[in-house]
Amino acid sequence: MRTLIIQLPTGSAQPGQAYAHAVVASGSASPAVALQWAVSTLLPTAPAPTETVVLVPALALSWHRVTLPEGLAKQPARWLPALQGVLEDRLLDDPAQLHMALQAGWAKLPQPWVAVCDRAWLSAHLQALEQAGVQVHRIVPELSPPSDAQPPAITGLGDADSGWLWVSHTQKGVWGQPLGTSSTQPLALGLSSEELQAATVRAEPGVVEKVSRWLDTPARLMPPGQHWLDAMASEWDLAQFEMRANAQTRRLKQLHRLLDTLQHSPAWRPARWGLLVLLATQLIGLNAWAWKTRADWQAQQNNWAHILRDTFPQTQVVVDAPLQMAQQVERLRQGSGQLGAGDLESMLAALGQALPPDLAAPRQWAYQNGQLRLQGFKPSAMQQQAVQQNLNKQAYQWRADGDDWIMSVQPTPGGRP
Repeated sequence: MRTLIIQLPTGSAQPGQAYAHAVVASGSASPAVALQWAVSTLLPTAPAPTETVVLVPALALSWHRVTLPEGLAKQPARWLPALQGVLEDRLLDDPAQLHMALQAGWAKLPQPWVAVCDRAWLSAHLQALEQAGVQVHRIVPELSPPSDAQPPAITGLGDADSGWLWVSHTQKGVWGQPLGTSSTQPLALGLSSEELQAATVRAEPGVVEKVSRWLDTPARLMPPGQHWLDAMASEWDLAQFEMRANAQTRRLKQLHRLLDTLQHSPAWRPARWGLLVLLATQLIGLNAWAWKTRADWQAQQNNWAHILRDTFPQTQVVVDAPLQMAQQVERLRQGSGQLGAGDLESMLAALGQALPPDLAAPRQWAYQNGQLRLQGFKPSAMQQQAVQQNLNKQAYQWRADGDDWIMSVQPTPGGRP
């Protein structure tokens, strides 16, 4: 799956505004990020990229940890008013003019993070993209606080003259300062010496030397745009409340991302091979079982045909050996004058043996074509069950038909009584 990443500029939306963007193959082992610039009307659109992710610059966001009232997760209508009330004293602007977004899984966290940015600024850029035919599926922050188990992360972005040095902290959030100022020193970052030693330091090529020299710590070289991929892989989605994207579309896109990861991610390659081997094994097993079943069936048919020809040598063509054998036996019986199971005398004798001692024989009955219909016969539930069990032992069927009861011969394997 291909993903279009668009970074919003920190300035307000203007006609002919250029946007930094990149198209990456999210399922590849190490997707390359080729940064480009284009006005909104010239941005790549579907069907080439299947997902569009908007990147909110770190400079446009502020981060706050909040303690929310218990039970708030069950009242979605109160989420935004509760956030505005909790953050009212911490924000410089009116909370009603700001857009807020909660951390994923916030209901299970004692103090979740809240990302805050200017609502009018974000809405204007999203509207400009929408007018250009770009459908936004997800909004993510450029940098976000790491999880509680991770050390601080220091990231140098840009070039030596206009770049920034950013700090991502588990307790303090995300903040930064320009690299072009002479005051950029380790103490100015707000980190203790212990935190600075434990921090992971990385920087883009334009600032890696300057960051390493000022922090007195070797900075790991980071390809340009790598932090875009990290942002895309995070669980953050700022499209909440009034900025929420279409829920059904987002669910489909999330499912698409999951399936694409399972299909292309190198981490899932052993699982994919294991699934293919399992499917191949099952296919081979099913074919072997089908071949064995067909061979057994054919052997049984040949055995039936052999018995039929040995017993009735006059049979020339064998189509259905059990049925043809039953027909031949019926002809012999009729020729010898013997009673069959479907004759009236045989059925009355079987019925007499099947009736319980406390149940009188029916006085009204009708016989036709091997079927005996008993009229005005009303046995109890226990008597009916006893009759049915006794008749089944004699190869007869017993069933109700309205107010009547019908006795018939059980079908033979050939399908006829």
